[in-house]
Amino acid sequence: MSRFDRVLTWIENGIAGGAIGGAAVVAIVQVVLRYGFNEIIFWSEEVVIYLVILSTFVGAVVALRHNEHVGVNLFTVILKERGRRVLAAVAGLLVALYCGVFAVLGWSMITETSSQNLVTPAMKMPIWVVQLALPVGLTLMFARALEMVYRVLRYGRGRPEAEKEEHGEDVR
Repeated sequence: MSRFDRVLTWIENGIAGGAIGGAAVVAIVQVVLRYGFNEIIFWSEEVVIYLVILSTFVGAVVALRHNEHVGVNLFTVILKERGRRVLAAVAGLLVALYCGVFAVLGWSMITETSSQNLVTPAMKMPIWVVQLALPVGLTLMFARALEMVYRVLRYGRGRPEAEKEEHGEDVR
């Protein structure tokens, strides 16, 4: 596993796991406070929603890393190995192009929103912080798609480390 891949995997896992874990903790604390002590945290619902959104965007990158996105295998079944490699590389480049374009648009949305001083309803946090989920997720997916295209072209396959990682094997 390359250093770039290790760092990218660490970032993806950290953000996705931290976001969904944080959402779970806040939701559990809110339920305990509400039903156990008749108290509420007024901003808890907002935090949970934003953390789930973040985990969704970054979780999509993790799914890409493990090649678990929805795919149509009509062509891969009839093509030979070289054709499958070319098709995988073209598909990866299209994913990278799409994610790259929308990541740039997302970062420009952040720039525009930050100048408007908009805030979230309950927490009064700048809305651009919440919107970061979109460009961060798409930027990570752009990098992961390019990394996967490189692997397909160089080694003829996606990412064998992802399979080892799923089974708890050491991938360093």
